[in-house]
Amino acid sequence: MRKQAFFLNLRTILTAFLITLGVSATAEDSFRAGLAELAAGSFEKAAATLSEFVKKHPEHPAAVQAMCGNGQALSAMGRNAEAADVFEAALKRRSNRVREAPIRLSCAKCQLHAGRYSAAAEHAHQAIQVSTSPSERAAAYPMLISALCEDERCSEAWLHLQKGADSGELDPNVTVSLAKKVAAGALKQGEAKTACEAFGWQMENDQDDRGKQEAALGYAWAQAALATTPTEAAEALLEYVDDYPKSPGAARALLAAARKQIDADQTPVAIELLQRLYAQYADASETVDGLTLLIQIAQKAGDEELLQETRAHLAQQHTDTPAARSVLHLAIADAAKSGDDAKFEAVASVVFNAGDPQLVDQTLDRLSETAGNEIVLRFADAGLQRMIDPQQHIVTGAIIDWLFEHQHWSVITEATAKMPAEVLVSNQHQGAVIAESLQRLGSSKAAYDLFTRLAAGSEPTFVVLLRRSELAVQVGSVYEATQAIAAATAAAESSRDRQYVQIVAAQLAIRRADFDSSRKLLDTVVLSPAADQRLRGRAQWLIGETYFMQRDYRAAIDAYRRCETLFPESGWGAAALLQAGKAFEKMGNFRDAAVCYTSLLNKHAKSPYARLASRRLGWIGNETTR
Repeated sequence: MRKQAFFLNLRTILTAFLITLGVSATAEDSFRAGLAELAAGSFEKAAATLSEFVKKHPEHPAAVQAMCGNGQALSAMGRNAEAADVFEAALKRRSNRVREAPIRLSCAKCQLHAGRYSAAAEHAHQAIQVSTSPSERAAAYPMLISALCEDERCSEAWLHLQKGADSGELDPNVTVSLAKKVAAGALKQGEAKTACEAFGWQMENDQDDRGKQEAALGYAWAQAALATTPTEAAEALLEYVDDYPKSPGAARALLAAARKQIDADQTPVAIELLQRLYAQYADASETVDGLTLLIQIAQKAGDEELLQETRAHLAQQHTDTPAARSVLHLAIADAAKSGDDAKFEAVASVVFNAGDPQLVDQTLDRLSETAGNEIVLRFADAGLQRMIDPQQHIVTGAIIDWLFEHQHWSVITEATAKMPAEVLVSNQHQGAVIAESLQRLGSSKAAYDLFTRLAAGSEPTFVVLLRRSELAVQVGSVYEATQAIAAATAAAESSRDRQYVQIVAAQLAIRRADFDSSRKLLDTVVLSPAADQRLRGRAQWLIGETYFMQRDYRAAIDAYRRCETLFPESGWGAAALLQAGKAFEKMGNFRDAAVCYTSLLNKHAKSPYARLASRRLGWIGNETTR
């Protein structure tokens, strides 16, 4: 039934009254013009014209008619609060030209739309009292009942609805819709008895099967609210589930029944109901809440078997929910500890198949915090085996990045050691991280070979070309290093990129013992405004290295001191102090060497060079006491 069936077109009715009654021959032309504008739908003009007429002729016999027309125009424009005030004023004046009931109906409608529910209810009730027209009374009842419900007076609304239904003045379909409104409002407002009666009436009279089901659900909730014990409430809800097992509300009722059984200290019964919930309604949103509740019950009872079973089910069947994601790491750990490889693969695959790198990171972090290193690495290794599938690269890339960041380089290299080369180079980022892992583990030649394969691919990145050139200087031939540096130079897109390549070129010059050329390249980096502190500090340190290798220790010390003084934030200060100390030792100046090592320990205690400095400081002490 359309919503329009609830209300008559009140504007049309009242406008017809105003026009057909007519006015005296001496009435102002503006009054007639206002009515014509109203009839034509020119509401803004009509409101202004009729308002002006009342203002100029407040005592005119047609003033009430003009006020009503103004109210209709305002209402049509959505200005319901203003319209209601105008109708209220018209009612106070009274007029034998306009009947009271249509005005009250229009006023009730405007007050309802304006949110003035108490006033709307009063006018609708008065309209029923004063009108003998069946159509007017049929229009008033829905407004009265709606207003009372909105005003949280559902019990009163139910009494009026019963009167309207008993009198036969309401259409049966309208009555059913109103009963549903009253029942829902009463249940929400805690008026369970009224809700029970209204839902019961709807169940008996609704001709629509879906409507009957909805009423039955509401009736069950109302019965549960009226129950004197949690067990009685659970029984009321379960009766609905048994009668309508396929209805949309069955899962919610079943979950509520389980909660009631918990309240009644009937935990075993609650567990059965919750297991029934996820068995019968696997896709219902309530099932996730039920599984979460079941986990809480198992934890409280210390039932490890139930806990693991429920976590695994939640993780595998409802992966996209926050609740499932919160227990995924626990389900993975459970499966790993169980010794069941198939179970472990099934639960771990939930993370891999989700294709969400954030979920991968989250799972690895949580496993690291709660499950121990062995399970973390087993999970990571299982994920890396999927690298052969290009569709999984977003997941395997996340695993590799996490492992690299947490310095698990051997896990990366072991997992990928037997993979075909084409798999390793199929993704530039993954291949680069694998190569970096090999380098960190001391396999510079293997790292160089992998970077070379990556560089031979289509559109290699600058980082790949730069790292290949750095490793070529270390383990490749001079020719290979020269070619690699040329390729990196061609790929450089910024001044900073070019500074990086210059440092590599300087290192190649050092390898060739061309120290003057090396220093020229390094000086360019040190003086470059495009280079950051770390890059400039590295270049200055390398200048010191060139002098050290030439055994010009005084010049080396000056270069190292400049590194430590000019670029304190570069991260190369500790290395510079260590090398300066070594240079002083070479000169036989153990006192200044000790000063360098002591300064390093004071300023850079957490540096990897601190242990070496401490060792050399101890050696100096032994030497000076001999």
